[in-house]
Amino acid sequence: MKRSGILNPALCRALASMGHTDSIVVCDAGLPIPDGPERIDLSLLPGLPAFQDVLAAIIAELQIEQAQIASEFAQQSPQLHNETVAMLEAQAAVQGAPIAIERFSHEDLKRATRNARAIVRTGECTPFANVILFSGVPF
Repeated sequence: MKRSGILNPALCRALASMGHTDSIVVCDAGLPIPDGPERIDLSLLPGLPAFQDVLAAIIAELQIEQAQIASEFAQQSPQLHNETVAMLEAQAAVQGAPIAIERFSHEDLKRATRNARAIVRTGECTPFANVILFSGVPF
């Protein structure tokens, strides 16, 4: 049995299989999940698990070179948006490489999820709490 880090087998497998430029989505409970990417549904109850908790666990294990978020996130849920950006900026300092943050419409973000390796659904019920993370190279 693993002693630390992410314990969910599907999420561990998805992260371990990611290569450079592959993407994984961390989303709220309402984001439509297209056919194609692996669905890793962690939702239990409204708010559980929280978007930030799942995002923190994933970024602790993944080298990230880019993140994509919807421009509506900042407008509709400014507190969670600011916390998310702060987490990504802190991770950039930890990993010693910048994380480019790209913003575009929610409709474009939903279309972009089709290309993800996996989509991780949380129990988050805050509007637009979705991020696409692109894997970097740790060397």
